[in-house]
Amino acid sequence: MSTYRRPAADKRIAASRPLLLTSDITMSKNPTRWYSLIAPLYDLTVTGVYTRARRATARQLRLEAGQTVLDVACGTGENFRYILAGIGPAGTLIGTDYSEGMLAQARRKVERNRWSNVRLLHADARTLSLASLRSELSLPDLRVDRVACTLGFSVIPEWKTVFERTWDLLAPGGRYAILDWYSPDRTLFTRFANRIAAGDIHRRSWEPLEQRALEFERERMFRGMVFMVTGSKPGSQVKQEQNRR
Repeated sequence: MSTYRRPAADKRIAASRPLLLTSDITMSKNPTRWYSLIAPLYDLTVTGVYTRARRATARQLRLEAGQTVLDVACGTGENFRYILAGIGPAGTLIGTDYSEGMLAQARRKVERNRWSNVRLLHADARTLSLASLRSELSLPDLRVDRVACTLGFSVIPEWKTVFERTWDLLAPGGRYAILDWYSPDRTLFTRFANRIAAGDIHRRSWEPLEQRALEFERERMFRGMVFMVTGSKPGSQVKQEQNRR
């Protein structure tokens, strides 16, 4: 029985193909590895694209000086400057990500800008708790006043679990913000977007927040394909009264 061997010319062609076309393991099958791989190039491709959206997200958090903000799936830290402008030097910004490569880029950004009140944590967001954050960051009195997740829930496999976990971390009266892609359409573009982002932009990832939050607000951008939602976490008594209505 004969065995097919790829000609040398075919091997050269395959080797010369762009990584995006040849590396299936980096996409939806292993998003963490994919983002660690592209981390050095991430800012070059997205900085500027989401500037207005990130700034608007920070604004809708209604930040105040001295607050503590949790940036879930913080990536390379593109949100940091906008959040820090709101909480000032007395505040604390906690950035968590599951990709060590992305966090390495965020760490360089923090060091370069000398942001002394930014704490970075390599963590699985599904397992975050107030106790673990207090222990890992040596902040025994930690209170999470604001939570943001930008371009994360379309990528995180168990995004609903992560939302529930981080919503529980948020203090009563705190604000939660989500910025992400969404399209109900199944087109060549959405297929490409899912592949390049190692995610699923068909997820209606604003719905858990809409179901739980007070003062829920939604804004669309990029011709309706990017949404920003924000809402406030009520106290238990307020939520019970609202549920009776």
